Amino acid sequence: MKKNVENKPINFEDTLYILHSRIQILQDILALDIPADLFLDKSVDDMEFIDKILEVLIKALSEDTYIMGRDEQLDNFSETEWQFSQILVQFLSVSTTMFAGHIMSAGRQSVLRDKISTLRNQSAIRRKIADDSKSKKEGIETMPIVSSDEMSELLKGL
Repeated sequence: MKKNVENKPINFEDTLYILHSRIQILQDILALDIPADLFLDKSVDDMEFIDKILEVLIKALSEDTYIMGRDEQLDNFSETEWQFSQILVQFLSVSTTMFAGHIMSAGRQSVLRDKISTLRNQSAIRRKIADDSKSKKEGIETMPIVSSDEMSELLKGL
């Protein structure tokens, strides 16, 4: 666990679970037979919230190479980030339909599309950081824990 700004540990598994749940709610809004525009402003707020939490998580995961189970957490992070990017794509693709039934100025429509596009770009950057962080494995010693002399000594009895 990594400490957050309040000096409390970040539980990556639980935090990612909550983000998965929030992403699922956004998917449900698009999938169910409800007027999505009723939830548009709250959905955009939720996407911005998810984006902020994912930013905190990737910062912690990329900066601290000694987090227990870091590679697994990076994999889980990447999966969450991928799901987030997919919901952003879905919102972009249905935005024309949502905006058609929603009385909104062209300027406001453009601002919302730009926000969602920006979130999508940030998501792609974080996924790249996660992939790069996992493959580098900075700080991990490549020297064997047991020397060759020690290994020979251990194997003599076999």
